[in-house]
Amino acid sequence: MAAEQGRRTQAQRSETTRVKILDATVESLVERGYSETTTSEVLARADVPRGTLLHHFPTKVDLLVAAVQHVARRRLDGLAAELAAVPGGADRLDALIDVVWRHFSSPLFWAALELWNAARTDAELRDALIPVEKEVFGVLHERSRALLDQTQPGDPRIATVVQFTFEVLTGSAMTGIVSGDLARRELLIRRWKRAAAILLGRRDPDTLVERPHPAPRPAVKEL
Repeated sequence: MAAEQGRRTQAQRSETTRVKILDATVESLVERGYSETTTSEVLARADVPRGTLLHHFPTKVDLLVAAVQHVARRRLDGLAAELAAVPGGADRLDALIDVVWRHFSSPLFWAALELWNAARTDAELRDALIPVEKEVFGVLHERSRALLDQTQPGDPRIATVVQFTFEVLTGSAMTGIVSGDLARRELLIRRWKRAAAILLGRRDPDTLVERPHPAPRPAVKEL
């Protein structure tokens, strides 16, 4: 029994070290980018011996494949928890869009984006990334649809609105990297909330674009 306790403790210590290395990898992806996320950089951040890192991840590809899974798990856990915490009295459509946008503004998304970009020319990384991303987005789409289905049960339009929401906000986050125009992105999000509500039959199409308020008329001086 004592030996079994010891084995469990060793396994727990090993898992803690593994997560520490993966967290350091994610930090490096966010702060330094894919090209500068080297084994040496991860070692310095994780503060573990080289032999320990090689024991868990013999090659850089092993490390990055595990990082793909680690990032995906954290993204999934965080988003799923936020979706589950949406209060009953809230506008579920607006709440969903806000939750998804916060995700696409988070460090975990930037880490994932670095991996997506690298996978374009790295076949081994791409092969590891594709099934993980399919699982992540599959679960998130399912939970997002379930959230909206609570107010419009069985509405066939919900799946399309959820899909568009992820696509629109992913694109907005990526273009924001070079534009840096926060006001423009906030306007787009407000308009997408209206457009999504229109697609679900909740708003009049004429309300999509904010109409400017008429300028006040100048006061007429009495003679």
